[in-house]
Amino acid sequence: MGKPMLESALTKEQHLENERRKKDLIEFIDSGQAILMVGAGCSAEIYPAWPDFIALLKEKALEADSNFLEDSSDFLPFADKVKNLLGTEKYYSLIYNTFKPTNPQHFPYHEQLCKLPFKGITTTNYDLILESALNKVAPAVDLSLHFEGSTATTIHEFLMSLNAHKSTTRKVAHLHGIYNVADSIVLSEKEYEQKYGFKVNQPEDNLYENVAKGMSKEDFKRALFSYGYEWPLRRKLLWSLLATRRIVFIGFGMSDPYFIKMLDEIKTDLSTYYTESHYLVLRITESKKAKTIAFAKMLKTEYGIQTVFYLDEENDYSGLAKFIGQLDDMINPAKPLLSRIKDDENIPNTGNIKVTDKLMAIAKNQQGNED
Repeated sequence: MGKPMLESALTKEQHLENERRKKDLIEFIDSGQAILMVGAGCSAEIYPAWPDFIALLKEKALEADSNFLEDSSDFLPFADKVKNLLGTEKYYSLIYNTFKPTNPQHFPYHEQLCKLPFKGITTTNYDLILESALNKVAPAVDLSLHFEGSTATTIHEFLMSLNAHKSTTRKVAHLHGIYNVADSIVLSEKEYEQKYGFKVNQPEDNLYENVAKGMSKEDFKRALFSYGYEWPLRRKLLWSLLATRRIVFIGFGMSDPYFIKMLDEIKTDLSTYYTESHYLVLRITESKKAKTIAFAKMLKTEYGIQTVFYLDEENDYSGLAKFIGQLDDMINPAKPLLSRIKDDENIPNTGNIKVTDKLMAIAKNQQGNED
């Protein structure tokens, strides 16, 4: 029998180390102490993947102005330019229509993800995939939490629920907003600056030098943002989560410059180098194997993020669903044998020899697997 796909892609040492981290990840999730943070990769089969969404923004900008030639590689200022060109109403309508609930609203692996015993659920996505899956697992109302329009008490209740021995919260905290609340959206550079209270590329001089030169009150307020002295609620919450909780990132590419800047701040404050603070579940392919492994090494060295790889073929994105299914199989207990028989529509409800034969066959097969 051939080697498993991932073992074939990695060296023996790399595979064994990845299996160790996977085992640790499973134990951590099963402990009930993990905070889930979901990125765009977990929605890519239903909504546009990040490169596709950038392409969509560019397409709409070109429809509005055929001479629009802005470079999208530096995405944050690019998004601001698209927003300025389209106008805020069309810009937010585009986000609304792109990420509103569609059919299907989620896939089975999203339900498997939501059944895992995470203490809290957060996401940078605008869509409601997680809410849809949660509602299928255990119907509820009012599952979404975002900062604009939410009362301070609601946000406080979410934070306090993370301290409970067994979390009862069923809210999904949308860190970057939700599709149908325009004021909550964090996408362009100016939106990031406003919501996080700083610029990624901060001035080389310092605030004191500028104040000493003399500036107006309005210039001073802007300078507080430029130099990172403002701490809006979103920034406070993300710092507290990253600094005091252990996060499992799923569907994340770790390319968001503001997110990396927050990790840099925590690294400076708490010296998280070489620690085992968080976990990242990351796709790896044969063609990008070396680059992905080097990236994972950097995350561990700089930010204490342990990476657990799952393998995909070059043009196949089914690996994440399979990986989440494996987590579900390992963490959530299997159904008892009698329950599995009752779920089989081919077995009659009345007791007879067929039921006994079915039970013996399942038991024999299970014993064979254990051997």
